[in-house]
Formats: sequence, structure tokens, C-alpha cells
Amino acid sequence: SHQPIVKSIEHNRPEFVVFLCSDDTHRAKGSYLQVIGEGNVLRSSRDVPGPDLPNIVTLAGLTPDRYRVVKIPNVDDLNTCYHEAVRAIQDLRQRFPDARVIVDYTGGTKSMTAGLAAAAIDDGQCEIQVVTGARTNLEKVQDGTEFARQLSIGDIYVRRQLELCRLFLQRFDYAAVVELLEDAARKHVSQRYLQTLEHWRLFALAFDAWDRFDHQSARDLLAAAPRSFPLHSRFANVLARDTGHGFELVEDLVRNAQRRAAQRRYDDAVGRFYRATELTAQIWLRKRHEIDTADVDLQRVPEAVRDDLATQRRSEGEPVRIGLLRAWDLIAAFPEDPLAPVFTEARPRLLNALEVRNLSLFAHGLRPITAEDYRRIAEFLEPWLNQAIDAATAALGKPRRDPLPQLPTELPAD
Repeated sequence: SHQPIVKSIEHNRPEFVVFLCSDDTHRAKGSYLQVIGEGNVLRSSRDVPGPDLPNIVTLAGLTPDRYRVVKIPNVDDLNTCYHEAVRAIQDLRQRFPDARVIVDYTGGTKSMTAGLAAAAIDDGQCEIQVVTGARTNLEKVQDGTEFARQLSIGDIYVRRQLELCRLFLQRFDYAAVVELLEDAARKHVSQRYLQTLEHWRLFALAFDAWDRFDHQSARDLLAAAPRSFPLHSRFANVLARDTGHGFELVEDLVRNAQRRAAQRRYDDAVGRFYRATELTAQIWLRKRHEIDTADVDLQRVPEAVRDDLATQRRSEGEPVRIGLLRAWDLIAAFPEDPLAPVFTEARPRLLNALEVRNLSLFAHGLRPITAEDYRRIAEFLEPWLNQAIDAATAALGKPRRDPLPQLPTELPAD
């Protein structure tokens, strides 16, 4: 029936209209003839014996510069209908970048209706409407009762966004999740979904901050959110206040490295492992021997390595600064240091791991770090760092109870 389409055009008074129509087949002429066919092509009612009205563009008062007809060859194929609708919406966006785009899916085959509605929802900015009215049967709306009604699709759009969020969470991409949730919250959504969006956004903001080592913000955001991650909340508090066994930051760097590897950012992942290895030595030297690797007090180091460390001054009067390997060598120089055997036994493998990092573009070389490079480094360094942390915390009288958990890949059920 042509009445709903004419009614929609009269109601919205658009500057431009795109008609999605069926094309000719070997069995029948396409519906485009109702839009632009010559002569009388429409019936004013079912009771008249033949067409007694001109085409839709004539009835709607549309001049040729105000419409376009898209002929769809297979109107029962959902993929075809969807892609044609997507193309039509994209063309309108390019031609009228600041315009409102209203999609009316009244009429057409079931596949055309479904494809157009899906394209409009995926666009995210379209207004969707349908022409409805009084019905005396299930076939059609009674003539003369039609009116255009805008539909609320906020909940549909939000549910799609939440599914996208779940995909990004698998890659620990909390920043992308925040953007998706904030975009979804701008839609007109039901109170049920609005509450879910608010809760998920708080958690995503918290874990995004954590992922950027902003533990103070992560702790504050988790404290403001519903209590769904008690273990993470506890560790966020420990990291923010440094109230644990002292090596939580090392554990956090290792977990961060795993997240970067999940995103295939292997250079970043190996860089985190490098820093975790260095930080372990720095924390231990400070806690056990009161030595700061950025300003080594030579009176506190074993006499056997004192002269060698003195050469690390850049100039007279400058502090003695030592890097990762010299820090661990200094630990090994202390007689009966609990971490000395842990390092000495692993030193050759540690040198190999450092060589991979040092030859990378990330450090001093030109080659990228591959997935296989990362796998070999992680398989060695993760258990070795755990061994070092266990030995250190036991010697300090603060054995760790629980390892730091990985950040979640799922948020609370909606």
C-alpha cells in the first residue's frame, strides 16, 4: 500500500528521500514502479477496478532533485537488503553531513524491513519510525488512520554495545569499553539498562586507570562502585597505599605484561618484564640493605665490588647509579643474601632474555619482538620473578598470601 509511505513523507517533510525498492524479476515488475512509474500506477482503494492514482513521488510532491530510487535485485536475501540499506545511509551521511536521517521501515518484504532496521541500528544515529494506525485485520492498517510513530531503540542499541564491550574486555581494552558505554548512555534507554551502563562504566574506568598504573584512581573508583570485585579492591588499596609485602608493583607489572601480550603488543610486554626484573632488585636492595640504585652509598656495599661501582659515576660529585644487571650483581655480592642464589643460578638465562630486549627497536636495536620471543621470555621470567618474590617476602617476614589477580575480562552480569 502506498498510503503509509506518502503519510511518512507528509509528516516528516524531508529535504531528500531514498526509496529502497524491489527490482524487476523474470516473474514480476519491481515495486519501484509504484514510486516513479508513468501514468496511473496506484489504486486509491482495493475496490477500484484498476490504477487510478499517479506514482508516490507525484502524490508526495517530490521533484526529481529531492529523491533517489535504489533497486534491490533480491529482496528476499537479508544480506543484500542490509548492505543496500547501509550504503544508502552512508551516502546520505556524505551528502548531508549535518542532517537528521529518518528511517521508515514500513512496507517491503520481511528481509527488506529487517535489513533496513538493522542498518539503521548499526549506524547508531538514525531516527527510526514506522507508520501505523487502526487495524481491522492482520493484513493492513485501515486507510485514513495512518500516522508516523518514532520508535525508541535505545535498549537495542545498548545491548549491541554491551556485546562489543565483552569483545574488548577479552583484550583488556578498558579504554575502548569506556568509550562504548559513554556512547550508549547518550541514547534514550530504559532505567534497567541505564543502571547497568553506570555500573559497567565505573568498573571500566577503574580498570583502565589500573591498567595505566594509576592505582589511586582505581582504588577510589572501585570504592564507589558496587561491590563485585572484592579481591581486586583489596589489592588496589594495597597498591595505592603500599601496605602489603612490598613487591605488589612487581606482580602488577607482570600482569600488565600479560595484558599487553594479549593485545599482541609484544615489545611493550617485554618492556614490562624488564622493568619488573629491575624493580625487584631495587625494592630488595632498599628494604634489605638500605641501598638506593639511583644513588648508591658505597659504604653499604661489599668491599669487593666498591671500586667497580665507583666507576659508574658519570662525573666527579655525581651519584653512583646502577641499572638492572649491576643491581642483581650487587645482590649476589652480599654474602648469604637470600636472593643471591636465586639470581646466580638464573644469570645466563637472564642475560639471554635481556639480549632479546636490547636488540629490539623498543630498546637499542632495530628488530621487532615476536610472539615467540615473548613466549620464551615470559616462560622464564614469570616463574623466576615469583621465586624471587617468595624468597624476598619470606626473608622480610611478610610472606605473600595471595598472588595479585589478573584484571577481569568480564564485568558483572547485566
